[in-house]
Amino acid sequence: MSFSCSAESKRISVCRNSEEVLIYRFGTPQKIELELESDIHFSRTAYSGGGEGNLTFQNGDYSYVVYSSISNGDWLEDSTREKIERAGVYVVEGDKLLADIECQSDSGMPFIHDLPAFEEQEFRYYE
Repeated sequence: MSFSCSAESKRISVCRNSEEVLIYRFGTPQKIELELESDIHFSRTAYSGGGEGNLTFQNGDYSYVVYSSISNGDWLEDSTREKIERAGVYVVEGDKLLADIECQSDSGMPFIHDLPAFEEQEFRYYE
């Protein structure tokens, strides 16, 4: 399992430490500002023409929710639909969304994939 993208001058990444433990990192290659280990807390929902997957990492009252999604956009001239892809991390305190740090570019895997076996969590929308 791996997820990695750039958000401004920082990197967001998730990798697998063991079969059941994931590591979330945020920062630069020179300085990791936050590193959290967690069991797999994954949720997902379907959208028209796509869906969203979330991995949640808890740190006291704060949650760091790594997300990746794809959905339909506008109709194109060739009668197909534009695909809108988003990824990043939601920073949440209690029930309040503090920040949506969206990925701007990726050099690795910008979508959540290849998770080992886990029990799926209930999906929550963040606005």
